[in-house]
Amino acid sequence: MADQPDSIPASFAQLQSAFQPEKAAGVNRTLQFDYSGREAGIWNLTVSNGTLQYSEGPADSPNATIAVDSDDWLKILRNELNPVTAFMGGKIKVTPASAAMDLMQFQSWFAR
Repeated sequence: MADQPDSIPASFAQLQSAFQPEKAAGVNRTLQFDYSGREAGIWNLTVSNGTLQYSEGPADSPNATIAVDSDDWLKILRNELNPVTAFMGGKIKVTPASAAMDLMQFQSWFAR
């Protein structure tokens, strides 16, 4: 990603601009992000048939909830922290556990 996000709001705006609709065709997923740390808060992101929408606040019925420290999430987006390592090390928690694949697919929806 060209610009390095330095805040959670900037990270969602950047994800929107890096979104590749053709990579998410047929995908219908809502992810809720529960951030702790410096920028504690709840955000949600919905990918629906090649569109992406995000907003601050909880999702109505998320397919997955991702709990992560806001600074760790920004490090992942800046390629300073490997998402698999972060997940395996307990820095990212995905509920339900079966939704961990959503997080793996998530990366493929965006230009790097």
